[in-house]
Amino acid sequence: MIVTIVTPTLNGMEFLARCIDSVKRNQTPGVQIDHVIVDGGSTDGTVAYAESQGLRVLTGKDKGIFDAINKGSFNSEGQLLGFLGADDTMLEGAVAAIVSAYRRSGRRWVVGGIRWTNENDQSLGELAAPPSWMSPKMHASLGWNPIMHMSTYFSRSFYEELGGFNITFKDSGDYDMFARALSRAPYARIDKPLTCFRRTGKNNSVVNRARSMDENRLILEERGPKSASTRFFLRTVLKSWLNIRNPHWTFGKLSGKLQRKLHLRESAYF
Repeated sequence: MIVTIVTPTLNGMEFLARCIDSVKRNQTPGVQIDHVIVDGGSTDGTVAYAESQGLRVLTGKDKGIFDAINKGSFNSEGQLLGFLGADDTMLEGAVAAIVSAYRRSGRRWVVGGIRWTNENDQSLGELAAPPSWMSPKMHASLGWNPIMHMSTYFSRSFYEELGGFNITFKDSGDYDMFARALSRAPYARIDKPLTCFRRTGKNNSVVNRARSMDENRLILEERGPKSASTRFFLRTVLKSWLNIRNPHWTFGKLSGKLQRKLHLRESAYF
């Protein structure tokens, strides 16, 4: 079994060593990990460092992160294809769990949970993989993507059948890809975090929040129910499950909302 992990980079040296080391620690008997770096023109030593670690590096301009992931995926030999940001890390045992779930379930793709971390690798809580009973219309109705791309793996045949990521999406290509995948086949769910998603304030969805929300709305309109009441019902059901299943994450959201309200009140007062 060959598992390809694609990491798109652009001046990613700050966290790249931790990313690469975490993948190397996941090497397991009977599984070959093909960690591919797809670099869009780094000037900070990213390419030289990746090559010094024995990784295969593809260089050249691309049309965004999803174009880079496609390049790495289609130019690889992995039977399973996954993606890991240069500032993200894999938890130990993740690859073994992915391969086991894939073989055991017979499903064409595998979805696990994540652990949020900060710049210093401190845990900010976890987000579980969404329930296996989540339907395509329920997924679209949520209005944002609850399937975390760094903990999602596709069989090569399924990835090719889907045509990879739609690179016209700059921020929500994963939401679109997973919506298309879910409409064709259910996933095998892994009930534990597989990777750490680093929250830096520089994440794509944060920096380009307005554009990301616009793209999410396009996916909702294309894939979601036409009835507003049906959308509301499906969204409420899934949000309720996510909130109950992820109490730390829910508390964090509520705490953040409260802090923003207090800040607005103080600003108005002063």
